[in-house]
Amino acid sequence: MPRHTNKLGFFSKLILLFNALALLALFASYSASFVNPTFFWPTAIFGLAYPPILLANIIFVIYWLVKKPKFALASFVAILIGWPLMTKHITFNSSTAAAQAEDSTLRVMSYNVHLFQAIQDKHTQTQDSVIKLVQDHQPDVLCMQEFQSTVTGEQKFTEKMKKACDFKDYYFSPANENAYHGYGHVTFSKYPIVDAGVINDYSYGINRIVFTDIVKDQDTIRVYNVHLRSFLLQDEDKDFIKNPSGADDEKAAGKRVGRKLKDAFYYRSRQVEYLLAHFETTKHPKLVMGDFNDTPMSFSVNTIGKNMNNAFQKKGNGWGVTHFEVFPILQIDYIFSDYDVLDYGIIKRKFSDHYPIWADVKL
Repeated sequence: MPRHTNKLGFFSKLILLFNALALLALFASYSASFVNPTFFWPTAIFGLAYPPILLANIIFVIYWLVKKPKFALASFVAILIGWPLMTKHITFNSSTAAAQAEDSTLRVMSYNVHLFQAIQDKHTQTQDSVIKLVQDHQPDVLCMQEFQSTVTGEQKFTEKMKKACDFKDYYFSPANENAYHGYGHVTFSKYPIVDAGVINDYSYGINRIVFTDIVKDQDTIRVYNVHLRSFLLQDEDKDFIKNPSGADDEKAAGKRVGRKLKDAFYYRSRQVEYLLAHFETTKHPKLVMGDFNDTPMSFSVNTIGKNMNNAFQKKGNGWGVTHFEVFPILQIDYIFSDYDVLDYGIIKRKFSDHYPIWADVKL
C-alpha cells in the first residue's frame, strides 16, 4: 500500500519561502505608518509598495487554500492585522444624499490644478474647465495647490474665479511671483477669512502649508491648505520607474531616484512636525486638506490624521485613487476633519494630474 505524505515538494517549499518574504514585507509596510523617516527612512519605501505587497499576500492565501489550507493562515492573519490601514486605501460606505442642503453642513474641496496645464498637452489651459467643475460641485471652501494667476490689473484669475464661483473671499499666497504673475496656494471661501498665513518651515518652492481662519455664523474654522514636499521626479525619473531596464545607466538612475525618495520622506516628516506644532496655536476646529505627496500608509499622512476624521475612510467608496500620472493607483490627496464627515467624493476629471476631492462635514 502506498504511503500518503504531507511533505511539501520543492516547488511548494519555494512558494513558502516567497510567502515568508511577502509576510515580512507586509509588516514592514505597516511600520511605515509609525516609523519616522528621519529616524529610519527605508520603511517608507515599503509603505509606498503596500498595494503590490498586499496583492502578493492575497495570492498566497488563495494558493494555499487550494494546496494546503493551514499555510494560508499566516498571510490571512497578517492582512487582518493591517485592516485599519487597508481601509485607508480601499473602503465601501453609503453616501449621504443632499447633505449640503443643511445650514450646519460645510462642503470643502481640494484640488492640485497643475498650473492649469492639461496632462496630454501642456499648452492646453484648463482654467475654464476647472471653473465649470467648481460651479457644478459648489464647495463652500476650496483649497487649490499649484494655482497660478496674474497679480495685478483687471485680468487676475483669482478675481475671475471668485466671481464665477460665488466666493466671498480668498487668500492667495504665491510661492513664486514677479510684478505680473504668481503661483502657489489659494484658498477660496464663501465666508469671511479673518486671518491667514504661511508655514514656511522646511518649505521648498510650492511645497508648503498655508492656513486661513474662516468664520461661518458663530463658528471659526482653521483651514490648512497643504502641499507637502514632492519627490521632484523629472520625466527621466518617471520613465526609469516605469521601465528600469530602459535607462542608459540603470545604476546611476537608481541612485538618483533613491536619493530623491529619501530626501522627500525626510523633508515631509519635518514639515509635518511644524504643522503639528502649529496646530497648538489655535483653539478652533481644524480642516486639513491638500496634496500630501504621500500614500495612506505613510508616516506623514498617519501623523497628520491622528485623532482626526479621514474623509475617504469615513465616507469614500472603492480604491481611493487621486493621482494618475505615473501609476493610476495612488492616493496622495486627503481631507482630514475635526468635524464629522457626512459625504465624500473623488471627481474623475482629468484637467490635471490629480483628481479633485470633496467632502461634506457637519459643523
